[in-house]
Amino acid sequence: SQGAPVGPWVVDATVTALHAAPAGEPVVAGVILGTRLTPAGPPVDGWRPVHAPGQDRPLWLPDAHLVPPPTAPPSPADVLTVAARLRDVAYVWGGVSAYGIDCSGLVHLAWRRFGVVLPRDAADQAGATTPLPLGTERVGDLYFFARPGRQIHHIGFVSAAPDGDADRRILHACYRHRRVLEEAMPADRTATLVGAHRV
Repeated sequence: SQGAPVGPWVVDATVTALHAAPAGEPVVAGVILGTRLTPAGPPVDGWRPVHAPGQDRPLWLPDAHLVPPPTAPPSPADVLTVAARLRDVAYVWGGVSAYGIDCSGLVHLAWRRFGVVLPRDAADQAGATTPLPLGTERVGDLYFFARPGRQIHHIGFVSAAPDGDADRRILHACYRHRRVLEEAMPADRTATLVGAHRV
C-alpha cells in the first residue's frame, strides 16, 4: 500500500463515496475525480481514512480510489489518459464531473486531477495556454475551435499525433453526440479549427 502523502490525497476514481467505516455505509456520495482529501491515518484492510469538509470524524475510501499528490508536472499524454477514462460520460452543458460534462469541463477536470487548475471555459483556457503552430501538436495538447469572427466555442484533446490536416484525431465532450468520445476530426470541426495549444 502507498505510504503517507506529503499533502492531501487525490481521488483518482471517476466517482466514489466516503464511508462511515471500512466497507461501511456510504455517508457522502458523488465524490469526483481530482477531489483533495486530508489524510487521517494509515490504511485498514484496503480502506483509507480521510478528513472531509463538514465531517467531524474521519471517513473512509477504498485505498485504490486514491493517489498521492503529484510530485512533478504531468505530461499532456498523462492528462489525456485521465480524460479518456471519461469516455461515454453524457454531455451536459456546464458539467464538470462523471455525472455529466461539457468540452471545457473535460479539459478542466482532467488537468485538475494533477493539481493544474485551468480556467473553466474554452475561450479562457485558450488564453491560459501556449499556442503552437498547427502540425507541431502532440498527444494531449489541445485543439480550439471558433467560427469566423466569433469567440472560441469548443475545445478538445489531441488524441493522436497528426499526420497532415486530413488525419487529426480528437477526444472531446461533443454536444452533437451527447457524450465524450474519441474520433477522427469531422470536416465541420476542421473548418472551425483555429489553433493547437499546450498547457
